[in-house]
Parts: sequence; C-alpha cells; structure tokens
Amino acid sequence: MERKVCYNNNRGVAMKIKRSMLIVALIALFIGCYAMMNKHYDELARYPHTLNEQQRELVLHHLNTDEINTLISWKIEPKEFLPYIEVDGFVLENTLWYDEMANTTKEKVSKEFIVAFINKYKEQMNFNELQYLLANYSYNELIRFFDEGDLYQKSARLIPNPSDIYTMIANRRTLYTYEPKDLVSIGSLPHSSIVPKAYDILVKKEVLEPLQQLCKAAEVIDDQPCGGMRVVAGYLSYEDQVMLYEQALEEYDAEELSKYWDAPGHSEYQLGYSLILLPNEIQPKVNHKEQEKTEAKEELGREQEAWLKENAYKYGFIIRYPLGQEDITGKEHQPFALRYVGKELAKTIYEQDIALEKADLG
Repeated sequence: MERKVCYNNNRGVAMKIKRSMLIVALIALFIGCYAMMNKHYDELARYPHTLNEQQRELVLHHLNTDEINTLISWKIEPKEFLPYIEVDGFVLENTLWYDEMANTTKEKVSKEFIVAFINKYKEQMNFNELQYLLANYSYNELIRFFDEGDLYQKSARLIPNPSDIYTMIANRRTLYTYEPKDLVSIGSLPHSSIVPKAYDILVKKEVLEPLQQLCKAAEVIDDQPCGGMRVVAGYLSYEDQVMLYEQALEEYDAEELSKYWDAPGHSEYQLGYSLILLPNEIQPKVNHKEQEKTEAKEELGREQEAWLKENAYKYGFIIRYPLGQEDITGKEHQPFALRYVGKELAKTIYEQDIALEKADLG
C-alpha cells in the first residue's frame, strides 16, 4: 500500500514537471514567434500611398512608430513630406504648413528656411491665412513683426489679405509695414500732399480712373478743376504715418486724435483705396472784406460737401465717415474722406444710408 502511494506521488510530481515544461516551451515559442513577426512586420503596410524602396528606407530611418502612425492616419502624401524629411528640425505635424509655404511663397527660399520659419512662427499664424500672409508681406516683414510685434498695439495680429477692396482694420488687427501692389500716381489731378516734401500722391491703379471721372464731373460745382477741390492724401506709407501721427500727438492727446486719425499700421490710407479731398481756398476779389471771403469759402465748401454726398457713389466712392454714423465708424464726421469700394457696393451704401461697417460684404 505504501509503495502504491509513493508511486502515485512520484507520478503527480512528474506530471507537474511536464506541465511546467510545456508552459515554458509555449511561452518560449510565443516569444520566438512574436520576435519573428515583429522582425518582419511592415509598419508602412497601411500607408495609402506608394513608396519606392529608397523612400521607404528614408521614412523608416527618420520617423518613429508614432510618427508613422500619424503619417498613415493623416494620409500625408509623399510629395508633401519627403522634400523636408532630411532637413534638420523637421516636424511631421508641420508638413502641411511646409508644403503650403513652398507652394505659395513669392520669394525663393531653401527648404531649411521653410522648416525653420514654420517651426518658429507657426503659433502666430492661422493655417487658412498662411497663403495670404505670404502673398502680401515679405519674409523680412513677417519675421520682424513676429519678433517685435506692433509698436502701437502690442496684441495686434496681421491682417492676412489687405489687398481685398473691402478690407477694414478691426481692433487688434494691423497692416504693419504692408505696401500694396499696383500703386500709381494721380498725375495731373489737383493735389498737394499732407506729407511734407511729397510732391506726388499715389492710389491703387483701379482707383485712378474713377477718381479722374469724379473730378471731371465735380467741375459742375464752380467750373474749376475737380470742383475746386484737391487731393491731399491717398496711399500713406507706414513711415509717413509714423511722422504724421507723432507730429499730431504733439498737439492733441491720443484719445482725441483717435476720433480723426489712426495709429500707424491701423489706417485705411495704407490700403491705397482711401483718399482725402480738401476744398481749395477761394481767391478774394479786389476790395472784398475778409468776412466775405470766409462766407464764400464756407458756402463753396458746403456745395462741395453736398455734391460729394450725392454723387461720389456714381464713381464707386463712399463717404467713409458719414454724419450720424460716428458710433459705428469710431470717427467724427469727415465729409471729404472718401473710400473706393466699387460702384455696386457704393450705390448700396448710398441708398441704405449706412457706413461701410454695416454693409453686406458677402
């Protein structure tokens, strides 16, 4: 009986040893199979685009598993990321930005510059605005602005597409040192610039012919060129604005000045679509009293103001800061400050008697 118990015990121990050995063998087999599978696993098997062998090697060499998963889930095309994958500092998540910049830029720059620029300044831009920023501002302007900010409103962001004819400069937006394309001289039209030692006045090319037509039509006021008015401001560069603004601050406080004029980079006169007409001084006749001259000036000024209000829209212009709209425009009434918006919108604004801010620009 004792021998039988001993035999059963030995048999049980042997079975346990066999089971243990089987488990160990299975684990070893599993580990081996896993290692083999892992060795031959193709991380790019799910990538939806075709890569040649050289491109595959580049991807596997430069991207880790998480980045490859991003590449697959975002379905990034080879032409979008491969040109930059070997550039120092390359970030896969910025690929679409790199590609957009390369396809938009008007200046010839290296891939290294593109990667460095996007990596550093991406957070200060909106992807949907990138193409407009690159089309309207130079890299020097963008870098200087992103590094230094706006001198007159620290939190301001760049207006991405200032070339749009309907552009308005909202709060916390700036043109910085933007200069529009296609600026032309107003030529022989009566003018005298508010900018010292500036003998010419520029406007956007599309504004010139309508302005010439307006001035010609205005001759009905008093048979003088441009109805006895002259252009004193058109496009004003950022530098000219700084000079005029700083000079004005010597006479007026900033709050009072803001009712009539904007800080540099925040003025619509930088767009090339705005201008100021100023009534000419009437030459007094012999023996006329000073009071009579003043009354004559005021009477003609009222005629010019009334004519512009009723006729400027016919040529695509609006009174930019109309009477009764001060709370909307943020500016005092300026009857001789015009803005070109095209005939269709100008007519609508005239008929509805509204400010540009209230117009449907859709």
